[in-house]
Amino acid sequence: MTDNTNEKKQELTQCDECCSKELKRVYEKGEVWCMDCGLVHKDQQTEANDNGAALFGEGAHYQAVRNDGDINRSLGGTGPKMKFGSKGVHNRRKYYLLEKIDRSSVRNPHPFARRVKKNIETLYGRNALHLLEWLVEMSCKPLSGEQELIRKKQDKSMNTRLGMPKQSICRKKKGIKGTSDEQNAVIIAAAIVELAGELGLMPKFDRRATMEQAGIVPKQIMNARIRILQHWKARVSMGWAAMPPRKSANDRREDAIVQGMEHIFDMLSEHLDQDDFDRVLYETEARLALLQEGTAQALTINVEERMLVSVSVYASLVSFGLQSGAADLLADVFGLTSSGIRSRFDAMVKESESGEFHDNGAFDMSTTCGEQLNESQEQNALIAKFRLGRVCGKRSSSSES
Repeated sequence: MTDNTNEKKQELTQCDECCSKELKRVYEKGEVWCMDCGLVHKDQQTEANDNGAALFGEGAHYQAVRNDGDINRSLGGTGPKMKFGSKGVHNRRKYYLLEKIDRSSVRNPHPFARRVKKNIETLYGRNALHLLEWLVEMSCKPLSGEQELIRKKQDKSMNTRLGMPKQSICRKKKGIKGTSDEQNAVIIAAAIVELAGELGLMPKFDRRATMEQAGIVPKQIMNARIRILQHWKARVSMGWAAMPPRKSANDRREDAIVQGMEHIFDMLSEHLDQDDFDRVLYETEARLALLQEGTAQALTINVEERMLVSVSVYASLVSFGLQSGAADLLADVFGLTSSGIRSRFDAMVKESESGEFHDNGAFDMSTTCGEQLNESQEQNALIAKFRLGRVCGKRSSSSES
């Protein structure tokens, strides 16, 4: 008897129809899906020591139905829902491709929605996907049959807004839509995450990493975001969906400051030793507490969040003599200018000294804010939120290691 324990069959590396290498193996069904044309291939490239017995044969736990398009073509039946001829598909090759896809065993009726979900999970994490999966389906799947009949009876404006956002976004002119289906999926994924952050469904994410990685620009994300929000509001007006309660201005400011702190101290962790890092972190937290940030009584409510965080951190670095080159590093985090950070810092210090700016001593550089802050008072909510986030992050990283 021949021993085939280590023998493997030749692995499928490209689609038989379109020659694409974008393949996804579904081992539990014994299939390979082409991510470009949608063709499903039969795949039994399994080793003798794996769970092949659960996939194939009489004792299989899973059974692929109609797993070969060429065989099933000879079985008869209704065939694909199309016609070859004068009023149908004229390209014979395309007709047979669509016929194969129609008779494939497993077809995802909305592959683009699945692609958007995959991008959200890859770029922003699984938790983000769990929160926003319903928003992806609303943006990338058509209305139900009953809803579509109601839509057709609406005026032109409402009819347009109730149309599927994905179709509108992917059919824009060059420069607004992406250059490929994958880029369009990234644009819609980024727009959904950004919209969710603005509405308070989840924390805000910095779009710059996504744009750099995918080669997209802000106007593409903004166009998609506007279209999805219009569709959402149209559904709300029809009673098919509900808008989430909007966060207050104070809550949105608090979230922006916490996010700014995260970005800056992630950067500083690469430039400061642990002792200096902890000292600057605590000093900045104390400075924001003196400014009453995170409350409706914030003393610097008119200062933009990113600038406020940058100036506060710069002031803390100055307190410990660590300011050399710091303004340039801080400016790079948010795309600001080092001269702008330094000039705003100088102005706030002078206004504090002259009494024009009542800052509770936050910019009194003669002493540290940690010494001024009364530790017996109730801890500032914004500081508690930021510190809790860092503690949870450290626990997560330590458990993984």
